[in-house]
Amino acid sequence: MDFKVFEISSKGIIPMDTASLEELEKDQSKVYFVDIHSVERESIKEDLRAFGILDEIVEGIQSPFDHIRFDYYNETLYGELAIFSPSILKEQYASLIIQKNVLIVIHPENANILNHLNKSIQTFKSQEHNKISLEVILYSLILENLSNYGKLILSYRDEIEELALEMDKKGSTLSASDIWDSKTESTTFQRVLDKLFYTLSFPPTKAFIDAESPYLKSFDYLLKNLDLLKSSLKQVEDRLDSLNDHYQLVLQAKSNKRLNVLTIVQAIFVPLTLVVGVYGMNFTYIPELEIYYGYYYSLVGMALISAISLFFFYRNGWFDH
Repeated sequence: MDFKVFEISSKGIIPMDTASLEELEKDQSKVYFVDIHSVERESIKEDLRAFGILDEIVEGIQSPFDHIRFDYYNETLYGELAIFSPSILKEQYASLIIQKNVLIVIHPENANILNHLNKSIQTFKSQEHNKISLEVILYSLILENLSNYGKLILSYRDEIEELALEMDKKGSTLSASDIWDSKTESTTFQRVLDKLFYTLSFPPTKAFIDAESPYLKSFDYLLKNLDLLKSSLKQVEDRLDSLNDHYQLVLQAKSNKRLNVLTIVQAIFVPLTLVVGVYGMNFTYIPELEIYYGYYYSLVGMALISAISLFFFYRNGWFDH
């Protein structure tokens, strides 16, 4: 587990020596951010209890899906944010715990949920108190995450168009797995966005954000952005479906070409096989066997049959494709 504590103000993010939750809560004029990296949630239970997190929340962290809606535990706000990483094709979660003046985030090591947090909080700092509030930090974390997802969806669209161009190239080595890998990834991504949409549909109000807070509108803005991301990802999935249909048509066309060649070859060799079969019969007397140049005549005859067959197929457009 990687455990870091920061003091957050309008000046930025200031690293601190590790302290207990009780010590951080003593000075209510300051806001603190606790960043915990951990892949295995079970292994950090005792560390979380030692830090001062409620037992109910520690146990809830072990089953994140059951807590994708923010809820209160003795005035402590706790909820799980679904997150997506292209390198891991499964849903992951980041635990968000807000207790008085402290925000705690527990997330996998490969999560990008904290990227550019410093820039975000500078943009959305509280004008009323001229300092950073927990509302701003929570909003900034979610906004930055959605921004990264938007960039990821745009990159998907570029990759899909590259796949489409590659498919149209002569002699393309594109395989069905190239399409289905992208389809699997986008499906997982869509599930994460659905869970996030549910989470943001029930924003934390109560003591954290009251009904008249201007940040309540900001969370509505996040929900609208998320809805736009869902629509964009749906367009990506539809494009993948159409690409897969096109790929199946390309495969069918290639198969038809191969079948066409086999049909031509078979049509040429059927009469030749007939000739060979006739003169290979075991009769005592076959008139043509006494002809001195009969072997050469038969070869010339078979060559003429092949030439006439090829000319017929050519005149009827069998070689057009």
